[in-house]
Amino acid sequence: MSNEISTWNGYPVHGNIKELDRIIESEGIITLDKDDIVNLLSAEGESHVTSGVDANLSEAFNEAVNALPGKVDKVEELLIDFRFGNRQPKMSELSSITGKLSGINPDINIMWGITSDESLGDSYKVVLVASVKA
Repeated sequence: MSNEISTWNGYPVHGNIKELDRIIESEGIITLDKDDIVNLLSAEGESHVTSGVDANLSEAFNEAVNALPGKVDKVEELLIDFRFGNRQPKMSELSSITGKLSGINPDINIMWGITSDESLGDSYKVVLVASVKA
C-alpha cells in the first residue's frame, strides 16, 4: 500500500491519485463521476485509494481490500471502480462482492461503477476509494 499523501481537488488522499482522474475520465456501463469522488473525499476519516489486478475478479478485489489500512469495518464510505478487459463481469459476481462487504460492515455506504479497459486483456482491475475511520 502506498502511504504517500497527495492532494486531489483540495483533499488529502493516501495512494495513487491518478486513479481518481481515470475514474472520472472513463465512460462506463455504470459511470462514476467527480461528484461521487468529492462526496467520498469530503466524508470524515482518511481517504485512501488502492487497487488490485488479477484474472479473477474476486482476487483483484481482495488485493485492493488488503491494501487498505485496517479492516473493512473501519470503512464508512467506499467507491468501487470495477474495470474489465476482454471479459465483462457478471452482475452476480459484482453483487456477491458488494453483498459480502455489507455483511461485514452493515453501515458502509457503497457506490460502484463498471468500466471497460482494453489494456487489461483477460484481467480485471478493482480500484477502491475509501473513507476510513481514524
